[in-house]
Amino acid sequence: MRKRFRELGLSFGRLQPAEKNLITDVGKIKVGHVTLCYDRPSIVRTGVTAIVPENVFERPLSAACAVLNGFGKSVGLLQVEELGQLETPILLTNTLSVGTVFQGVVHYMSTKYKFRTLNPVVCECNDGFLNDILYPAVKPEDVFKAIELASEDFELGSVGAGTGMTTFGFKGGIGSSSRKLKDNFRMGVLVLANFGSYEDLVILGSRASEYVRAGIERKEESGSIIIVVATDMPLDSRQLKRIARHSFLALGMLGAPGYHSSGDICIAFSTSKGTTEETRENFDSLFRAVVECTYEAICDALFCAETVNGFLGSATAMPTEWVIECSRRDRF
Repeated sequence: MRKRFRELGLSFGRLQPAEKNLITDVGKIKVGHVTLCYDRPSIVRTGVTAIVPENVFERPLSAACAVLNGFGKSVGLLQVEELGQLETPILLTNTLSVGTVFQGVVHYMSTKYKFRTLNPVVCECNDGFLNDILYPAVKPEDVFKAIELASEDFELGSVGAGTGMTTFGFKGGIGSSSRKLKDNFRMGVLVLANFGSYEDLVILGSRASEYVRAGIERKEESGSIIIVVATDMPLDSRQLKRIARHSFLALGMLGAPGYHSSGDICIAFSTSKGTTEETRENFDSLFRAVVECTYEAICDALFCAETVNGFLGSATAMPTEWVIECSRRDRF
């Protein structure tokens, strides 16, 4: 795996990252991937990613969702919006595999619990440039594997659901980051990044198009991003929704204005019950944390992703030297 944003000496924001700088710095959360990459009988570059809160069915978590632009096919968000609760792992995959992954979640949960209804949350981005999205590569058993393989340490970049994704004209995929909050609380973000136009990308104040060529043969002003926000600070669904909405500020800070055919969705949840007086009084630090986490998670998706040749062409890994050089130049 290529080096992460901070491993190259770069940083963003005022708050400090937690220990691993991953969403799993928030306790009681694990992440697992299943990566599908082969050329016969069709060209497949896709996968499944699972964000797995501990015992989420037995103890549903306060949750909320927010939508910047609703060009998407996710399932389960309506009930999250209505009840303010999350009761299954969150699964990420490609657009046309949502139904299969939904079935996989139901089957997996039925092996663990008895129920008569369930609200799986499955979110998607379209990887149809690198992946033959009409070929039914994703199977229900891949959901089992992704959940069972989930751990606190996980790969970033061209893995899992991010295998076939592109971002700002380069190879994209899975990114993650975290921040320390007051009183030993944590916030973490995981993104499935598949959005943005090459001409838009700005990192740490420098525009990519002035230094490097686009890494994808076909330029698009579309795509999507799924943002998953987790915190161990006790928050209710209304408070989480406020935080979820603020995550989208990071997209604009990286240059994305938002496009008609982009699906930009955030799901936020808390692993703790109740609220705190401090939270009710001041949200500024939480807003800052979610913007910083989302920004850096998207950067990690770009920095860690490797070049992938696929169905309709190639997506090249974004060169990172220009960001480092521009950062040094601006520092002195």
